[in-house]
Amino acid sequence: MVIEKINTQLVGLPPNWMSRAVSKNGAMGNSSEIRKMLGEPMPQVLNPKDLPPEIAAYFARGGLLDRLKKKLALISRKKGGKIIPAKNTIACVDDEDNVYVGVDFLQNFGEDDALVGGILAHEWGHMMSDMPKGVDWSHLTWDEIFEMRRDEEGDADGFAGRALCLMGYDPEKMIEFLAVNDKRRKEKKLPSHKYHNHATRAAIIRESYKAEENAIEVARKIFFQGKDSVGAKVGRVIGAG
Repeated sequence: MVIEKINTQLVGLPPNWMSRAVSKNGAMGNSSEIRKMLGEPMPQVLNPKDLPPEIAAYFARGGLLDRLKKKLALISRKKGGKIIPAKNTIACVDDEDNVYVGVDFLQNFGEDDALVGGILAHEWGHMMSDMPKGVDWSHLTWDEIFEMRRDEEGDADGFAGRALCLMGYDPEKMIEFLAVNDKRRKEKKLPSHKYHNHATRAAIIRESYKAEENAIEVARKIFFQGKDSVGAKVGRVIGAG
């Protein structure tokens, strides 16, 4: 299952997807109703001035999130909006490409650059959406909506796999994190209509990572065939720094 490119027809996480899908009257136009039915709480925005110093450092200029944002902007050609501290989320993106990052997530995993990079890359994958605004989706059943959501989440996982490769991070950190979350969800007997099963998500991330590795190797063979060649090393520039 090689991911050759991101299918960006329908991509987004709350509030991004919600703000676009709930553009009409009736049940589909009631954003709070949809969020409740899908079990997707909105992030609670926090004041950066109220953050503990060790958490505030992640959001500061030159901090981990700022460095990751610059790398992902270079990879995707999407500048992205603000990086905003929040509660009630691991990470999500809105319609203006602002990314909300959970402070509790950073408290527990902020020192794991590869994991944070994977989570942020997944959100950047959602920014690649070209879904038209103002479309009335009210004719769709909930099963059809959930199917679209699983596909769009898979697309974001595919982008994350490629981005992790380009940034020089191990994709297994993200996959392990997703596995733990999936296990907790099953233990609590919580339904998950939003995502593919863990085995599928792990396969998408790994195959996307491998696809990018292969592309880098092909580029090396084309541009740096001679043993005495000099110049930039493909796939290392973005990951540096």
